[in-house]
Amino acid sequence: MQIGEFVSTLITKIEKLDHDFNMYFTAQEKKAPLQALENMKREINLLMKGAADSQNLVEKNLATQLINRFTTYRQKWERCVRDIEEGRAKPGTKFFGGFGSSDLNDLKSAVNSVERQDAEAFAMSAMIDQTANKFIELSKKYTNKAYSFDAVTEMLTKKIGDVRQKFGNDFSFDVYYEDGKVKIKPVRR
Repeated sequence: MQIGEFVSTLITKIEKLDHDFNMYFTAQEKKAPLQALENMKREINLLMKGAADSQNLVEKNLATQLINRFTTYRQKWERCVRDIEEGRAKPGTKFFGGFGSSDLNDLKSAVNSVERQDAEAFAMSAMIDQTANKFIELSKKYTNKAYSFDAVTEMLTKKIGDVRQKFGNDFSFDVYYEDGKVKIKPVRR
């Protein structure tokens, strides 16, 4: 196996091992993945031997970076496992200074609020796009005028602030042809 391919597979294995250790440290797993750590140490030793024999400097640098990264992770994992075994630390949600349950609920409500705002913004954007398309279509059909999509959406976006003051967030745009013109009118839903 080429060193580059070997490094690539080891990177994913290290990430999985880090995930497994984090699951143990946060008390979602009962047993530390020490056997997987020993297997990874053996694979890193094989990588070191292969990199030492390689003539390619890029491969050597890649291997050295991965070895340094693994060493840092290994030291962290071994220190944390030792702290748990010696009673200085206890696995749980606050092992890494993490969130308590109330903090987690606050975070979840903040995330839900942001997701709701994103959904509202997406719905508003979709309504603007739909209105712009209908305006362009009716303008072409009845007045033989062509408007750019960007110009119409920009015009509607500028109107949004005034419309929100008048109707709140519960409105839509009505596009219709009247008196030789295509008109856009905000209406309460």
